[in-house]
Amino acid sequence: MKRVIGFIVAVTCAVLFASCGEESPYPGFEKMDNGVYMKFYSKGDSEVMPRLRDEVTIEMVQYFNDSMLFSTAEDRPMSIVLTEPDFKGDVVDGLLMMHVGDSARLVVPADSVLTILLGMEEVPEEYTGKSIYYDLKLISVRPYEELEARRKALIDSLRMEEETYLEALRNDPKSTLTESGLIVMDKKGKGKVAQLGDYVSFDFTICNAKGDTIMNSFGVEPVEMQYDGEEFICQGVTEALGMLPKGGSMHFVVPSSLAFDSVGYEQYILPYTSMDVVMKMNDVMDKATFEKRQAAQEAARRAELERLKKAESKMIADYIKANGIKEEPTDSGIYILDREEGEGSLAQWGDRVSVHYVLRNLKGEQIESSYDYGQPMIFTIGGGEMIFAIDEALMTMAPGAKVTLLTPSDRAFGEIDLGPSLPPYTPLIIDLELLEIK
Repeated sequence: MKRVIGFIVAVTCAVLFASCGEESPYPGFEKMDNGVYMKFYSKGDSEVMPRLRDEVTIEMVQYFNDSMLFSTAEDRPMSIVLTEPDFKGDVVDGLLMMHVGDSARLVVPADSVLTILLGMEEVPEEYTGKSIYYDLKLISVRPYEELEARRKALIDSLRMEEETYLEALRNDPKSTLTESGLIVMDKKGKGKVAQLGDYVSFDFTICNAKGDTIMNSFGVEPVEMQYDGEEFICQGVTEALGMLPKGGSMHFVVPSSLAFDSVGYEQYILPYTSMDVVMKMNDVMDKATFEKRQAAQEAARRAELERLKKAESKMIADYIKANGIKEEPTDSGIYILDREEGEGSLAQWGDRVSVHYVLRNLKGEQIESSYDYGQPMIFTIGGGEMIFAIDEALMTMAPGAKVTLLTPSDRAFGEIDLGPSLPPYTPLIIDLELLEIK
């Protein structure tokens, strides 16, 4: 289920909090030269100010409606590289107006954060016209020239390390080099080799030269794809797919020149990283064979879904009998087992509500609980954010009410497979507490 409060984490991790670009007066805040509104608590003695591309270390606390949403104080100061802001009025713009040692508060329209930064089509009512505040302390600035020098030194070191590593492998008499430079350490199998247009099923593990796992499919799920010449992961791995026979295995090393070269891949693969790969080819199929197998697998899947669907009715009947349930179901098939009344008007379709919930299967295994998140779920009844059973039950509840539901899967997750504790056609027990109608 989508949790509305999740936007807070996304905003914090991005460290780009945007304003709508309109001039609005904020009492006690000064409009800075770049258009942001700030209030300084204290001024440091330093003349150093950050620039774009500099790395800054900061402390930050995020507030909404005087409630703290995020703080670096419980962890440690945050270090970020200042990149060109997408929108005027974000945290980057605020930091560009500060000196090292300064402490200040930045104000940002909450609806701009949601619509411009996060792309929400509709702003929740509780955020409309409100502000998000950021208390900032600029601890230090590391110039981008220093960062660039360190990056270049690291790149040179990684390049030399890789060359030493590859040279030893190339000189190993057990190794075989392909024309492109792929280093084959070991190869087994004599089955069919994939031709362009064939379909392949394979497993693989990719490690760096130190043995750290980068990617792995063994014991997780085989990769199935058409071998059509399009690159899979990188040039070297794609080349290997065309070399490995059905039922065979191969241990090979992909130099960075056949992988991610001097660039790397985000935080996962450093520049000049050779990839040590073990690959097993499970199957090689022509298109007709693959499509026939896919059809058989789909037929088996549908048959299993039908079996689970038929078993659900008996599962619910057995549960009702074992627990002595006397309540009659609603027209939609939901059983309201226990009820603790609240006070005030009942929730209605379209109301925005704050709710705590616990989901369990009929074995009593907990699937999810909002209490574990430490915050209630806030959503609109009928907005498609919750399962139908919860929407329906809420419209019989006033603030403070609590109910326990037994709901068939067609009012929950239906044929969706959400893991061992929640396979397709799983009826649920739901504890529901309506905290507030907003």
